[in-house]
Amino acid sequence: MRKNLNVIAAYSIMMVLILMVGIFQSWNIALSIFNLCLISAVMTMGANIQWGYAGLINFGIMGYTALGGLAAVLISVDPVQEAWRAGGFDILMALWLIVVMVLVIRFILKRFEKSKIRTYSIAAIIISGILLIRFSAEPGIEAIEAVDPAKTGFLGGFGLPIIFSWIVGALFAGGFSIYSWKSCTWS
Repeated sequence: MRKNLNVIAAYSIMMVLILMVGIFQSWNIALSIFNLCLISAVMTMGANIQWGYAGLINFGIMGYTALGGLAAVLISVDPVQEAWRAGGFDILMALWLIVVMVLVIRFILKRFEKSKIRTYSIAAIIISGILLIRFSAEPGIEAIEAVDPAKTGFLGGFGLPIIFSWIVGALFAGGFSIYSWKSCTWS
């Protein structure tokens, strides 16, 4: 019985705090916080079913959530022209280096059989790629963050309505799941 009282007290405190935000700040902010609480509750229930009842640790839930958040930022946030002018090219070059690095590693994994040389070459590509990306992207990152970090310290997105980000998020999640499924080795 005490366990249920703790849960009821916690929910009651949270609702009072959300109501106080609505009264003293804005009802839009209060409803946004409440919306995020509901989303977190659904994710927590999903993780609890998988981990708590079935004993399966699944950190992929957060990966797909992150893909949805990335889609929302890329699609619905307005682009920041000053940031693109300051360091957008450096960021695009870093993205290009990441794509090349992934393609080279995939090529090595498919063409060469398992050996220490293959493992060391992949490790060398990853380490050198990380260093190269860091040195090529860091000036762009600093330039973008110098624009106005509190408001526009990032590149922004396409400025489209949020409904399109849901579609793109679903495509990101589906594409990643297909990629993950195909890269698994079944024995």
